[in-house]
Amino acid sequence: MGLLINFATVSVLILSCVKFVSAEAYYIGPTVGGIIGLIILVLDIIAAIEILRSDKPIVEKILWILFIVFCPIIGLVAYLLCGRTRSVSI
Repeated sequence: MGLLINFATVSVLILSCVKFVSAEAYYIGPTVGGIIGLIILVLDIIAAIEILRSDKPIVEKILWILFIVFCPIIGLVAYLLCGRTRSVSI
């Protein structure tokens, strides 16, 4: 019976330590994730405004904006690499 109580006590202590560590990580994660999410949101809004002001056909504008809304990071990178109009100077 003594071994069972000791095992239970040790397991409760281990679980309480794990919970404490995860609680500390909980307060750090949302702050950093919130800042990164806010930066991505601002960049997506800037890209959407740039798309709306461009000379692209309306269907292409809608498709680019939907792609950025549903895939914020991938859509933004794809638009910056492929969707922007490039001016070529000779």
